Amino acid sequence: MNKLFVTMPRHDKATEYLYEWSKEILEKAKERGVKVFTADGHKANKGEVTAKLEKISPDFVFFNGHGSESEICGHNDEVILDEDESHLLRGSITFARSCKCLVGLGSAAVENGCQVFVGYSKDFWFPTVEKFEATPLRDPAAIPVFEVSNLIPLKIIKNSSAAEAIKASRSLASKLMLKLVLSKEPYDMAALRALLLNYDCLGFKGDGAARIESIAAENS
Repeated sequence: MNKLFVTMPRHDKATEYLYEWSKEILEKAKERGVKVFTADGHKANKGEVTAKLEKISPDFVFFNGHGSESEICGHNDEVILDEDESHLLRGSITFARSCKCLVGLGSAAVENGCQVFVGYSKDFWFPTVEKFEATPLRDPAAIPVFEVSNLIPLKIIKNSSAAEAIKASRSLASKLMLKLVLSKEPYDMAALRALLLNYDCLGFKGDGAARIESIAAENS
């Protein structure tokens, strides 16, 4: 059985959006028989995350939260993983929906045995519309960005390779950008800009052919 571990802090507007949009991944994973583990809300702290990574040895790790080139943050922006602890991702496919993590942390993780690290080399952008901030899943400015981003973990849990997941995400982004460029809605221009910026900095380090089912077989 494949194992998925997801961090889901929710202490500010940005992480609230990440939290709400991550629920789809949990639901789809469970539908496919994937065993799901989370570090939810205040439990997205260093101690909890470290303990679960060590105990579970997940095939797929999905981080949500603020980040930098060398670290990922959890609840209240506590650093939950940095380059020195990247060995905790050994043997996994990892996707970090965090700013800039692909640069340093991604490289360190792969050097320490992570099969493939998917993420963004610059900031991960998404716009919001103020009146929808209490209902992130209905925010028309954010919807296109998260549909594109969510496609990566959705493809991975369906056993697409990391490279295939990125290709599918970029393909959807291209289609949405062509649609948005013709729109006259002001928030659509913000979504278009975010899609373009994220497209340019999305990438991976490691083995792009890695799939969770082959990893699960190796770990069993």
